[in-house]
Parts: sequence; structure tokens; C-alpha cells
Amino acid sequence: MVSVQSVDQDGDKKMKIVPVNKAKVFNFLKVAVVATLLSCVSFSGAIADTGEDLFALGNQAYAEGRYDEALSIYERVIQETGYSASVLYNMANAYYQKKDVGHAILNYERALYLYPGNADIRVNLALARKAFGLISDPSPSWQQFFDRFSLNGWAVVVSGAFGVFSLLFLLRGIRPAIFRGAALRTAAIASLLILLTGGTGLALQYGNLGRGVVTRDDARLLVSPFDSAPSAASIQDGKLVRMGRTYRDYVLVKGENGQSGWIKKDAIQPVIPSRSYS
Repeated sequence: MVSVQSVDQDGDKKMKIVPVNKAKVFNFLKVAVVATLLSCVSFSGAIADTGEDLFALGNQAYAEGRYDEALSIYERVIQETGYSASVLYNMANAYYQKKDVGHAILNYERALYLYPGNADIRVNLALARKAFGLISDPSPSWQQFFDRFSLNGWAVVVSGAFGVFSLLFLLRGIRPAIFRGAALRTAAIASLLILLTGGTGLALQYGNLGRGVVTRDDARLLVSPFDSAPSAASIQDGKLVRMGRTYRDYVLVKGENGQSGWIKKDAIQPVIPSRSYS
């Protein structure tokens, strides 16, 4: 109901109640919501179509050997649609063809982070490391199992297992009799084991957040974060390192062989692009 003022013949103001058609208002709101949703879907669909068209152009340029052009197009795809394992994988292949060791390894690592279970990415990454002389000791078999999922993947596993275990624990408090059956006890034990396994995977993958790849072939490790500091050692382009604290234009890194030192920020890139080292 809506109240409005009216004036009678004597000039006195009176309040007049005007009924509102609720059905019309509700229908109007429904139309507005549907129109908004359709516009959002159309907009996102247009972006997706644009990204797919650009991706196809990039693949065509790659197939024709125009690797610089392909890389430029793939960068545009990332800017418009975000990171994806397929785009990063193709970028890595293009850099590999250009013999750009660091950026090839970097993008293979990024693609593998987004799609840990993809065999093609793992095989090409291993081949690239071998071709560029970046052979490293393989991870233990138990760790390879936990590398099958990314940090987000293990987070989903932990959340699901915790939810199931919590529900079963709640049911046990409400109706203890239902846990006399072997099936529910087995389900509770299984969810607890999955929770512990997921927690281990989550902790291991969290430790991988600080990884970076050396992307310059003339990079050197310095003993301190100053331009005038003496060089501790050289570090190969494409090396995977763990990135630590920063100071001005330098990052403290530690390699797989235990080497550590300060390296210029522009000589290294984090595997996970969102991580900031400024």
C-alpha cells in the first residue's frame, strides 16, 4: 500500500491510500532479475567466445612456426579470460621451440600446477628439462602421489572429508544406535583417513607456493642484496628454486642443491603468478 496526499475543495490536506498491485511489482522484479542474468551470461559467453577464437589463432600461428606471434596471442587470451592449463601448456611449447629455457619451464610448471594429473604436461616438462640439461632427482614415490592434486584440489578433499566426518559424528551424538552397523563405522574411519591424507597433501602443496623459475640465462647469485655484492655462484636458466624474503630489487632464493643467494627480481618469476614479492 502507498499513501499519497490529496487536497479537498476546502483546501484541507487529506491522506489517501492507493493500493499497489503486488503481482505487477513481483512480475517486474522477475523480469529485471532475468534480464540481468541473461545480460551477464551473454557477456561472459561473448568473452569465452573471444578467448576461444584467439586461442585458435594462436594455435594456427604456432603450427605455422610463428612462435612470437603465437605467444602474443596467448598473452591476450590470458588477459581476457585468465590463466588456463591449455594456454600455458601451448605457451610453454612455443617457448621451447624458441629455445627460451626459463619461460618454457616456467609455463610448463604453471600448467602443471593448474592440472596436476595431466600426463602430457608432465612428459613435456620432463623432456624439456632433459633437453636443457636440467635433470634433477625424481621425487619420492610417496610425494608423487600428493603431487596429483593442487593446493585447491587438496582443499576440496579436506573440506569434503571434514563435512562427512562431522555429519557422522553429529549423527552418533543424536542416535548412537545407528553406529552399531559396520557400514557407518567404516564410513567414519574412511572419512577420517581421507581427512588426514588430504591434510598432508594440503601441507605439502602449501610449501610449494614459494617456488620460482629462473628466467634469465645470465643470472647470478649474490652474497647480499646489493649491486656491488660479490657473486656467490651462477644459476642456470630454467632452474626451479624456492623464493624467500625480498629486499629492494632482490629475492633470496634456495636451489635444489642447497645453493642460496640473492637474485634480481627481474631474473626470476614465481610459478604462481598471484604471489607478490614486492
